[in-house]
Amino acid sequence: MVDQLTTQEAELVQQLKAAVAATVQKHAHLQIFCNDHTYVRYLRARQWNLQKATKMLQATLDWRIEYKPHLIRWHDIKAQTVTGKQMIYPVTDKQGRPIVLMRPRFENTRDQENQIKFLIYNLEIASKMADKSGVGKMCWLLDFEQYSLSNAPPIKVSIHCNHVLQNHYPERLGLAVCWHSPMLFSMTWKAVSPFIDPVTKQKINFIDKGPKEKAEMEERFHMNEMEECIGGGHPGYRFNLEEYEKQMLEVDAATEKELQEAEARLQAAVGKGAAE
Repeated sequence: MVDQLTTQEAELVQQLKAAVAATVQKHAHLQIFCNDHTYVRYLRARQWNLQKATKMLQATLDWRIEYKPHLIRWHDIKAQTVTGKQMIYPVTDKQGRPIVLMRPRFENTRDQENQIKFLIYNLEIASKMADKSGVGKMCWLLDFEQYSLSNAPPIKVSIHCNHVLQNHYPERLGLAVCWHSPMLFSMTWKAVSPFIDPVTKQKINFIDKGPKEKAEMEERFHMNEMEECIGGGHPGYRFNLEEYEKQMLEVDAATEKELQEAEARLQAAVGKGAAE
């Protein structure tokens, strides 16, 4: 996507690029990650303060080198996918943002590390979709029907996920819709909300049962494409494991190809530099 920047902002982008260049130039996956919009996102997240943005981006680069989110593949998180508890929804919201749909009631594992890896896998895909479309941001839709203590994530997992989102995916969330969140969720919200950035908090919308919910959902989503269980016009669930797996394997193949091409360019540059 192309960001409209002032002359001063464009200069700050160049300075941020230079500040982290030593790290980025060593890793093909970071060269893919650090597109022009990446630098803008980190500067915006830190109110265009170069020093703070540099510190934040460098921390993300270090995290990506260690955690390796670019290497997470479908087979790594397949156990998490079978119930459709979390998916990239097949249509966007009304702003064109990819939708990450979450349904805690379909929680099927207790492996917290793999649950977090599954979330990051989806964040990576949604981020690429957002950049490719030019919208730059994603939408989270949390369907809280049948939310209970048995399927609620531990508080520490929620706090950790919030930390990952705020620190390593800044300026990615355009909207989060909590649909029919029960009183039980208020305990989680009370524990997590102090750790949520005020700007992010403003993007979180609660849509409760009642006469206003239809209009509130229609304001944000193409309801003819949304499932009937969340007030839409599409019968049944849109998740089909066999079809969804095929789509995600295609995404994985495209990701792998992009990474291999970046690795080849990096090795060619290294070889050229050595020859000179």
